[in-house]
Amino acid sequence: MENDKVDFVITWVDNNDQKWQKEKEKYSNSKINDSNSIIRYRDWGLLKYWFRAIEKNAPWVNKIYFITCGQTPEWLNINNEKLILVNHSDYIPKEYLPTFNSNVIELFMNKIEGLSEKFVYFNDDVFVVDKIEKSDFFEGNKVKDQLIFNAVSVQKENTIIEHTILNDLELLSKYYTKHQVETNNKGKIYTLKYGKKGIKSILLKPWKYFTGIENMHTAMPYIKSTWNLVWEKESEEFLNMAKNKFRTKYDFNHWIFKYWQMFSGNFIPINNSKSMYYNLKNDNSNFVNQVKSKKYKIICLNDSDENLEFEKVKKEITFMFENMYPNKSKFER
Repeated sequence: MENDKVDFVITWVDNNDQKWQKEKEKYSNSKINDSNSIIRYRDWGLLKYWFRAIEKNAPWVNKIYFITCGQTPEWLNINNEKLILVNHSDYIPKEYLPTFNSNVIELFMNKIEGLSEKFVYFNDDVFVVDKIEKSDFFEGNKVKDQLIFNAVSVQKENTIIEHTILNDLELLSKYYTKHQVETNNKGKIYTLKYGKKGIKSILLKPWKYFTGIENMHTAMPYIKSTWNLVWEKESEEFLNMAKNKFRTKYDFNHWIFKYWQMFSGNFIPINNSKSMYYNLKNDNSNFVNQVKSKKYKIICLNDSDENLEFEKVKKEITFMFENMYPNKSKFER
């Protein structure tokens, strides 16, 4: 059935591309901050394992929309029937290009021609490491997610993501109050399904207004019509933000559509304990053992340590993936 189709969307950039580097430098000026540093664009060479893992663990996927600024890995089999190459210029209006702002690249994704009503969005640092099913992401026309209230906290130097969360919530507060969200989601917020994490919502219940939302860096299920609806209501705000060539404290991000899905009650509560967000370190042996033991289905490898022994850690993580997925996929030449 057409309605049962689920597409995957993944964004990627080749930071070693000299043409891209020159263009980025041309527009950067003084707008580079910690959130736009070279670490955010550093390529670990793990993309082929992303495709191998999808082929093995999610063969049911309909199409994979691979978004770049026109870059294509030389090993990628562009003739694979499930692969759709998407250039930024294919779906983002030309007046906002080029862009080096991941929030802008993501914001327009509902405009991608042919994208199914149900899709799952992956950053290129989010990997499937065990079998997953459609039912892990969707039940009927509802997404599976967790709605847990949180308190936004600041970091010493980089608070862009915190500002973005508040920007998302401020915009949505035009349409939903916290009380309305609680009313729309009886049994979906204060539930034992979330385990210990759910305690946050209980502790924050006395607060009248939104203080933040617990966000999991994992594969995100979305309903395209939700994006279309929010775009219809807030296109002026979104198009104004799209002028930002790099990430800023004034951005929105794709979580705004995730929040709307949940605020409206269009979701099924789940425990995301099978997803893991991991900050790469110089010693990752414990993490590697956890992945090998199939404790998790989805992992996010966060690269944020400027003191990371990059080549050493890259070799270690590559070795882990090579042992898990040694065989070429049909997405490779």
